Amino acid sequence: MTLGFASPLTASESMVKAFYKDEYATIELDESIPCIKLTLNGVPRYSEHYNFVQMKRLELMRQEIRNYPKLHMLTDSRTAGPVLDEDVAYFRGHVLPEMEKAGVRYLAIVMPSSKFTQLTIREMIDEATIMKVQFFESIRDARHWLRKMTLL
Repeated sequence: MTLGFASPLTASESMVKAFYKDEYATIELDESIPCIKLTLNGVPRYSEHYNFVQMKRLELMRQEIRNYPKLHMLTDSRTAGPVLDEDVAYFRGHVLPEMEKAGVRYLAIVMPSSKFTQLTIREMIDEATIMKVQFFESIRDARHWLRKMTLL
């Protein structure tokens, strides 16, 4: 009989700290970039749930921005579904301005395959004035871009 041992964490994995998780969203701090990573899966149960997840992201941002003057945002939307118009309005009117006001300058979004959900995401961020938003097909490319932005 062989004993299975968990492989040691890679340096980048050990720098990721969980903050919040439910069936729709996972929020983590990735200190290796540094960025707040939001992974979305499916659709929120209702608008209040969507708002709650975004508030949790802003809470972590406010908590960590003092530690990381160049804190970025990374949203993994590969398995995200569309959200309601009121959720789009909430993000545009509340979440995006809060991020910009706090000093977040770069947001990387890994896009889903659904063209409809892609359109919704683009609508959510089209009023970004201070923050630069970039779209990606892979987490790897998004993380690479954010690391480059940290060095600027």
